[in-house]
Amino acid sequence: MGLVIFTFKPNRIAFDILNREGVEFEYFDGQTPPREWFEEHLRSAVVVVVPPWQPFGKELMFLAPNLKLLFVHGSGLDRVDVAEASRRGVCVANAPDAIAQAVAEHALALVLAVMKNVVRGDRVVRSGGWGPDTQKSLITTTLRGKRVGVIGLGRVGSEVAKLFRALGAEVVYWSRSRKTEVEHALDVGYADLEELLKTSDVILITIALTPETKGLISHRELSLIKPGAIIVNVSRGPVIDEEALIKALSEGRIRAGLDVYSIEPLPKDSELTKLENVVLTPHIAGFAYEALKETSEFVAKEIVRFLKEGKLPYTVVNREKCVKLPA
Repeated sequence: MGLVIFTFKPNRIAFDILNREGVEFEYFDGQTPPREWFEEHLRSAVVVVVPPWQPFGKELMFLAPNLKLLFVHGSGLDRVDVAEASRRGVCVANAPDAIAQAVAEHALALVLAVMKNVVRGDRVVRSGGWGPDTQKSLITTTLRGKRVGVIGLGRVGSEVAKLFRALGAEVVYWSRSRKTEVEHALDVGYADLEELLKTSDVILITIALTPETKGLISHRELSLIKPGAIIVNVSRGPVIDEEALIKALSEGRIRAGLDVYSIEPLPKDSELTKLENVVLTPHIAGFAYEALKETSEFVAKEIVRFLKEGKLPYTVVNREKCVKLPA
């Protein structure tokens, strides 16, 4: 039936499912496998599961001549060479559903942390700087009645829209293709990108990173944002031109909450770490226990269906090029 290789250690539920179904598997217990590990394990792999932060390109595919399914344990496909996989007839799938709620909640948390001066207030209290004028200097605003612009109305964007609508915000979105059915279901409006940037009090980046969306938000786009607005990125760092963002933040025109960066881990000497009007987290939006467990369960069940029944996961992104199905 073939060997399943995890290049990381997933939630235990994946192992329980595969063991119960008699599927042979191996995994790497660490952050990134060394070259020697890949050379030893990939040669017999029929299915390989990788986390979204690990690159998997032509060189590693060359080491896996029997590979039929490459599964990303999460939503991001930007570290996988989908074109090369398609050329080799390898199916590529991801698992975006379970983490959507977690990422959306983190986006909300970043917005509130900025809007409510949570981090600045924490620093004031810890430093003993709480004085008679502290509350005035840290005055906050509310979400009710604010316009929230969501860039990308996929799974995460849709969950984001639900959360902010529930808190009384007006939600508009821009996406590369208009989604009228989703608009009606979520009661959100559509705006072109320029209008969204000009009119939103809060801007949330949830769009996938592709060659077309890399640098989508740069100097010109940031110049359109209204003074004092908040921009939050829970997608991928390169969707925003980081140098342009640093310039806008340094000028004090806007505020930001970031979970992703152009270079990760974020360098210690990054200008972002020196700015008071940005809240930073270390790419943890999708790292909720429940989300990771549900993702592992989904991936394992889909692998069993693929190996035993020859059925492709519904999340396969290169279905038309996917020809190497199990016998």
